[in-house]
Amino acid sequence: MDRAGFWQKPGPLALLRGWARDGVPAEEIARRMGLRPLGLRLWRKKYPAIEEALALNREMADYQVEDALLKAALGYRYREEKTEQTDRGEKLVTTEKEVSPNVSAISLWLKRRRPEVWDGGEDNAGPAPENNLFAALGNWEEEVLQGDAVSGLQSAAEADPDLVEAS
Repeated sequence: MDRAGFWQKPGPLALLRGWARDGVPAEEIARRMGLRPLGLRLWRKKYPAIEEALALNREMADYQVEDALLKAALGYRYREEKTEQTDRGEKLVTTEKEVSPNVSAISLWLKRRRPEVWDGGEDNAGPAPENNLFAALGNWEEEVLQGDAVSGLQSAAEADPDLVEAS
């Protein structure tokens, strides 16, 4: 098998796609393939599989994945077509389907795009809590309530109904 035939097999084409996605310059790809840059340019024109493998560069791949992630996060509709056999022959059946938003995609998107709000870490648990009883209690689980502390909370709750009622 000649060199061009080798580089058009599934494994080597995957390698070419990987190099292109990683942003390896064309001159370096040519060197790794055992070619001169002019030889690679000629092969790209002559062999569509090689051209296609090298066409998707790093930036384009990143944007395609970002688009797919956004699509998964928001949900989408699509049409599915299939041919069914009937008594009268073949019939094309079109069904519109809906894919619900994907919670993992939503979470990943928000954590990467707005980490100051959606990080979920202990240091940054998101927006400040509303004025409610839980905010008034603070870290009561970690503290020992002694003496009249419980009645103090009771008095605070009675004095400000917003502390115990949902806003």
